[in-house]
Amino acid sequence: MNAVMVQDNILQTNGEMAVSNPTSPLQKTPWVRLLTSNEANIMLKQWHYLGEVKGILFSVGHAEGCCVFTNCRSRLYEGKYPGAIELARMVGKPGHKWAMSSLMSQALREVKIRGYKFCVTYADPFAGHNGMVYLAASWRDDGVVDKDGHPLFFIDGKRISPRTLYDRHGTQGIQEMKKIYGERLVLYPKPLKRRFIKIL
Repeated sequence: MNAVMVQDNILQTNGEMAVSNPTSPLQKTPWVRLLTSNEANIMLKQWHYLGEVKGILFSVGHAEGCCVFTNCRSRLYEGKYPGAIELARMVGKPGHKWAMSSLMSQALREVKIRGYKFCVTYADPFAGHNGMVYLAASWRDDGVVDKDGHPLFFIDGKRISPRTLYDRHGTQGIQEMKKIYGERLVLYPKPLKRRFIKIL
């Protein structure tokens, strides 16, 4: 395999990137490439608590993790930051040895190449996420997000995002979900998420 050295000790070949000689306790992410939506969703279904995503614009990753990008879920926020894209999911295989911040950094290179000016994402306290990985990577904390009116949906004990329910059924209304899922559906109060933005 022919490889060429580019900035920051990144080896690049065949459109993929890898970091040479990682020295930190958590290694830099291995080779990354653009993933198909199917490849990314297989990982999300296996390893992410919210599962797969429809409407993926593109995904960046490798065999043990990925970053998935979609259009902004908030039209108001899209208006505030024109040219914004959303980091909808970031996931790594359980037990991975590389830093999530390293994978995110390489994924954001692709975002910038595609001409996006801003990237938005959210930290979910219900899942134990506090957003420290974003702050460490110089994202800006844009504050607490108001509740969007939806509780947390759990079906058969697994959390399902409202977006996924809408993709499946054309609605995410509580009464409709109760009709469809019956006692399989359990609702919990929704904690407030924090929103973060990366200016590119």
